[in-house]
Amino acid sequence: MLAQMPRGQLLGLSKYDRIMVYLFRRLTANMTPASLPLEIEFDQEDVRLAMRHAVADGVIDSEVANVPDIKYTYDARRELPQEVEQCGPMTWLQRGKGLYKLRRTLRKNIIDPTQLGNPPLEIVADQTTPFISALLGNDEQAVFTRVRNIDLLSTVLGFKVWPIQGHHRTTVSYGQIEIDEVQAGIDGNRHTLVPISGKGGQDKLSWSQALNLNTYALEKPPMPGLAVRSIGLWRDNLNTIWIVEFSPHVDIDQIHIVNVRRYKFQ
Repeated sequence: MLAQMPRGQLLGLSKYDRIMVYLFRRLTANMTPASLPLEIEFDQEDVRLAMRHAVADGVIDSEVANVPDIKYTYDARRELPQEVEQCGPMTWLQRGKGLYKLRRTLRKNIIDPTQLGNPPLEIVADQTTPFISALLGNDEQAVFTRVRNIDLLSTVLGFKVWPIQGHHRTTVSYGQIEIDEVQAGIDGNRHTLVPISGKGGQDKLSWSQALNLNTYALEKPPMPGLAVRSIGLWRDNLNTIWIVEFSPHVDIDQIHIVNVRRYKFQ
């Protein structure tokens, strides 16, 4: 049978992690490490039933109304709890409205900075005026503003790009996604779409986000035949801006990092 952590250890986890452990136990009852499948399908009702069970057992104090917020935590903030990944990395993915799956993947979902290597730190002049800087927060939108003000993405990509749309919430083949910003330009003679995920503060880049970017670029463009350059922007706790380019694959295990640049504004 699959291992289960003692109750005392479980109670030491965050609320969302406790919910995920109960969900995993519900989905894998009577399974062994040998019989655990590549994908485990479930839906929003499975999550709610797991929460009700956890409340009844005194493991959580109340249910979480916003199930997508639980998923977002494992898309951008932290890994799934160890019990869930006892047989190796797993990623919580969509497969339709209110429909999900846990997929066994080749690597953990959250992108560790050590995976990005150690590119040289490039110093660039911040052309954001002091007044505007004072109004900016510390989220991904502040990162976008500073990057856009000096057209940094055009420098990184090697061709001029223009913003097309921000916060584009749309539906792809496996459910609703949100792309933080979409830009486009012409790379030589190739018309190119540049979907972007921007993260800062406690939020980090992940392979599931890269999958969303690539799937969006494959399924949603208003014209066929566009090239794609998917980009992740991340501001770390030292206010360093990382610009990460992903390969355009739509299998999460095949996506890899094509290029990484690291900048500091002054």
